[in-house]
Amino acid sequence: MAVVSMFNQAPYRRAHSSRERLNVDNDGGDLWISQSGERHNNNHSLEYKLRSKGGASSRCGPHLASNHTCNIKTCDRISINVSGQYFETWRGTLEKHPSTLLGDPRKRQKFYDKRRNEYFFDRHRPAFEAIFNYYQYGGRLNRPEPVPDDIFLTELEFFEIEKDMIDEYRREEGYMTEKIVLPERGWQRKIWMVMEYPETSCIAYAVAIISVVITLLSIVLFCVETLPVFSTNHCSAEGNPNFLDPFFVLESICTAWFTVEVLIRIVVCPNKPQFFKDFKNLVDCTAIIPYYVTLSNVLTSMSCEDAKSSSSLSFLRVIRLVRVFKLTKHSAGLQVLILTFRASLQGLCLFLVAIVVCILLFSSAIYFAEMGIEGSHIHSIPDGFWWAIITMTTVGYGDKYPLGPVGKIIGSICALAGVLTLAIPVPIITENFNKFYAHKTGRGRV
Repeated sequence: MAVVSMFNQAPYRRAHSSRERLNVDNDGGDLWISQSGERHNNNHSLEYKLRSKGGASSRCGPHLASNHTCNIKTCDRISINVSGQYFETWRGTLEKHPSTLLGDPRKRQKFYDKRRNEYFFDRHRPAFEAIFNYYQYGGRLNRPEPVPDDIFLTELEFFEIEKDMIDEYRREEGYMTEKIVLPERGWQRKIWMVMEYPETSCIAYAVAIISVVITLLSIVLFCVETLPVFSTNHCSAEGNPNFLDPFFVLESICTAWFTVEVLIRIVVCPNKPQFFKDFKNLVDCTAIIPYYVTLSNVLTSMSCEDAKSSSSLSFLRVIRLVRVFKLTKHSAGLQVLILTFRASLQGLCLFLVAIVVCILLFSSAIYFAEMGIEGSHIHSIPDGFWWAIITMTTVGYGDKYPLGPVGKIIGSICALAGVLTLAIPVPIITENFNKFYAHKTGRGRV
């Protein structure tokens, strides 16, 4: 049971309050309320005891004073005044969360107003409504729309809501949490700060700028060297590998920087097993492997043909492309994108299931609709898979298309269904992106 009112109900409550009436004896003398840790009905809450000046006492319950006229159950009802807005609930409802401020009788006792028989908090009222609903119904914490997230987080910490619930709220709101672990030795800590945290010093910022420039340079070299005009620079006139090739020289410089950077970070890292579990560190190590594999192959044979064949190994060239992900360490925007897609996996899986079902449905329908038509492009249901994908994504290469009137109707329905299916993950990704982008400065960093 919960009652919320914006009006001052103190006069009404005073007529039905047992504690305030009992705080004043027949002679006008004040009695006082003490606390006891005695367990009552398997409840660890504190019990209010009434003691007279002479030592006689009575307990809220069946042993109330003879002039107690209100319902006995009202003794377990708690009134909470939050900046003039009243909330009422059962004591047992609050004590379902004993580690919180309101759930622990000892913690909330200092906010008790004996004269008004209420707990008074000079706090943010709209934020407390969500906190009050959390006590009433449990579940997750939902921030009201008009309440800023930093104010709501402050209120959660004031009322000492469970840490796991606050952490879950942080994750849902898009806080980028990061636990910083530093090396114990002083010189290792300084070098680690230079290599990992550009905002800590001018030297660290300069190292980050150099790393970004060299990464971009290596990506440009990776793309430009595939032009046919530069394909003849890898070999000399005698047929030997050309080690003075500008692309080879620049690539060697870039790889040397990446190698030194990785080795330094491995030496000074505070936790080496955790270091190799980090995706960015795996990218750093993987980005230098193709160069050394190709170089060892060329030096072993000293043949230009081997140099050409080794440089054309597709899997090595693809591995070199992972250097693009090195930019995520220095780019908050790329970090936001990765976190967004990671948080949107559930929505993306739903989209994948929907599009697979549509592909199976429309590929089967178009196959049977085009069966028997002369010159049909759909010869099997797997052929229909490709047609369904390019139609649903509205790409429409034109290599496969229906010829019959029934097939064209199915194709129109397939295109419309594809547009609706593609719209499924858009609001999910947009919401997650807005959350992470709002906190890209790392206000949730630990």
